[in-house]
Amino acid sequence: MGFGLYIAVPIGVVALLLAASGVAALSRGWVLPRQRRHIVRLRLFGWAQLLSAAALGSQVIGLLAVDPAYRSVVTMPGVGVLLVGLVLITRAQRPPSARQG
Repeated sequence: MGFGLYIAVPIGVVALLLAASGVAALSRGWVLPRQRRHIVRLRLFGWAQLLSAAALGSQVIGLLAVDPAYRSVVTMPGVGVLLVGLVLITRAQRPPSARQG
């Protein structure tokens, strides 16, 4: 186990926070105050956060429960799912304005 535990615990905490935020966005339409101006598609944002939390959860499982020889079999699909979640989060945001400055 060793060093993997020191990495898995913070990743697990972040995954739980993302999942809680995703559930709050889906059930109540609530997002963090810093994100309120930017998010225009709340349901998409909530599902994207849940997807990202699941991907981080697969990373934790890969770090703790899987033999190192097979670790990439569990963690690499998680990386792909995390990237899909990040793309969905960007799609849920308001497009940048044409005027800069």
